[in-house]
Amino acid sequence: MLGQALGLTDEEFEALQGDYRASPLFNDREKAVLAWSEAMTLNTAKRDEVVWTELRRLFSDAEIVEVSLACAMFNMINRLNDSFRTELEPEEYNRRQHGAVGVTARALEDYACRICSSSEGGET
Repeated sequence: MLGQALGLTDEEFEALQGDYRASPLFNDREKAVLAWSEAMTLNTAKRDEVVWTELRRLFSDAEIVEVSLACAMFNMINRLNDSFRTELEPEEYNRRQHGAVGVTARALEDYACRICSSSEGGET
């Protein structure tokens, strides 16, 4: 649902279920983030020199930390939900809520820009 709210197309979602690396739907940066997130999730990131090298080529240290923290947070939430046998909302409920949350790519970008500017000596 979140992916759809942020603009992920059905075609992109399908590509994520298969070989996203071969898909023309994602650019090099997107593929690098997907590969890094996959490696973190599978706990192979420490040993995957190819994925790490590509990530370093395309992203700054700060961007790598941001992507890694987001991935780690979702992995933590998933592991807690799985461990506690959390009963999640059914897909139909989430579909009905889709427009209610108001999450958009622009809203997230605006939020991130405010965070970045405050850490660079801007407003707090």
